[in-house]
Amino acid sequence: MEINLKEKLRSLRQQKNITQEALANHLGITPQSVGKWERGEGYPDITLLPKIAFYFDVTVDELLCVDQVRVEEAITKYKRQAAIFQNNGENDNNLELWEKAYTEFPNNCDVIEQLMFAINRKAQYPCPKDEANRIIALGEELLTKSTNAMQREHAVQYLCYTYDGIDNEKALYYANMGGSIHATREGLKSTILQGEEGVVACQSYIETLIHSAAMSAVTMTSKTKFSPLENIEVYTFAIDILKRLFSDDNIGFYAHDLSLYYLYIAFQYGELGDKENTLNNLEESCRYAIIEANLKDMSYTAPMVNRLKHKNQNTSKNYKGNDCNLRLKALEDKRFDFVRNEGRFNKIITELEKHAEQI
Repeated sequence: MEINLKEKLRSLRQQKNITQEALANHLGITPQSVGKWERGEGYPDITLLPKIAFYFDVTVDELLCVDQVRVEEAITKYKRQAAIFQNNGENDNNLELWEKAYTEFPNNCDVIEQLMFAINRKAQYPCPKDEANRIIALGEELLTKSTNAMQREHAVQYLCYTYDGIDNEKALYYANMGGSIHATREGLKSTILQGEEGVVACQSYIETLIHSAAMSAVTMTSKTKFSPLENIEVYTFAIDILKRLFSDDNIGFYAHDLSLYYLYIAFQYGELGDKENTLNNLEESCRYAIIEANLKDMSYTAPMVNRLKHKNQNTSKNYKGNDCNLRLKALEDKRFDFVRNEGRFNKIITELEKHAEQI
């Protein structure tokens, strides 16, 4: 059994903005005694423990952190299983897992964060009212309880996304809580770190910026009505900046993005009735879908990203199967009816079927 009173006591006192003197007065002892406890130089008399716990509205076990190791081990097991579910796109199982964890540890910030994520991944867009209300409640609870910067950022992110389309004023309120791109954690680290560590930080930041720019460009097309040619320009921009970053076409994880963007271009050419360009872009979409379907752990090799690696276990998805399964479904779209009997179109289907997962 591990007792870590000094850290817990200091944390509880700071959370409630209570001085050592105020706590000492409540307990009828000297402030020096509280100071010793927080330095780990001694422990309160056992008769004081219930009074201290009651004062901070916690149990004696919580005060002494006697269950902390057990809790951390249990949550680590949940996270390991969740990583498997998320990697396989098993959103139902992932949500069920974190619902169980939340029942067991309703006040744990890691669990609250993961449950919020699981509900978001399971819900369809636009988010149904019940799911939206739960995400909002969990996000606001996390902002109240967590002092972890990344957890608070995730809460703000999901609150912003969930309120989008429901309450624009609330969505903007949370959007304004986000940090400026000029002072991001990644950007500051890329400035400060030196040597190889600094190069990795710079490359990671560049990768994030390029990915974000591509996604923002594509998102722009959903804001108002664009013509097919304007859409093609946007999607081509997103493809171009990604391919410039991964200049040797060792695209790794971003094969998923490129496959999708080429598909979007094919849709636009389909609306225009342009057979040649429709098929050209469908072939590229298929090529990158097959790369994604066969992706293994790998190292990037282009000069701007050659310190970065991809690990499959670190990825998650909200669908079953792989990109080939998704592209086969997309090819059923009526915009491709005018090329459906073309030999090239049928070859695309055949190639995708070879690499699609059985689901």
